[in-house]
Amino acid sequence: MLLGAALVTPWPARSVAAEGEPPVANQESGPRLADRLFRVEWTAGGSGQTESRIVGYVYNDSRQDAVNVRLRISELDASGRTIRSVIKPMGDPVPALSRASFDLEMPGASPSYRVAVESFGLMDDPWATRTTEQLLAAVGFQMKLADTPEKLANLRTLTPRRTLIPQAQDDRVYYIYADPDLCECLYVGTSAQYQRALQKSLETDQLIAIQQQPIVWGFWGTWPGF
Repeated sequence: MLLGAALVTPWPARSVAAEGEPPVANQESGPRLADRLFRVEWTAGGSGQTESRIVGYVYNDSRQDAVNVRLRISELDASGRTIRSVIKPMGDPVPALSRASFDLEMPGASPSYRVAVESFGLMDDPWATRTTEQLLAAVGFQMKLADTPEKLANLRTLTPRRTLIPQAQDDRVYYIYADPDLCECLYVGTSAQYQRALQKSLETDQLIAIQQQPIVWGFWGTWPGF
């Protein structure tokens, strides 16, 4: 039985830009970013079904969901030197300020291993994403699920992600919203629906402002500048 808890990553981590651009390797800041955002706890060996498995958790200390997480599993000799490494996808997203489990096949039969996050992407705030998609559906945008591997692969090529972008088709302008991470779907709407979405968003912001409890200025005494 081998136990581990490590994320001293000598390889570049990847992060997704705020506007949803594809991951870009950062040779200088990547390792420090991974150290700051993630922790890995794992167990190798065991018995029965876990005989040749490495199982554990990745802890995400950031305030954004991590997606497309890949783990580097390194075999070490008795002196701690790396013999070889394999990179395997973790599979599930790692929620913000939470953890997700992994169960991966051991690459060999070494005395010890090192498990670390090799690369990852950071998602936008999931609450904001779901709210946007509910708004698009409410004003008539049509949702198209990426229900085949081919559609999902094509969806992941569309950039920027989770942003309304105009596209011309048959002499008409449509607005496209691609979300390959949360819903694995595409929203398509007309120019009129896009305008309704803008208006609806403004109304929602105004409603939130109206519902907020007003501050009783006099209760707090004299304010600077008043």
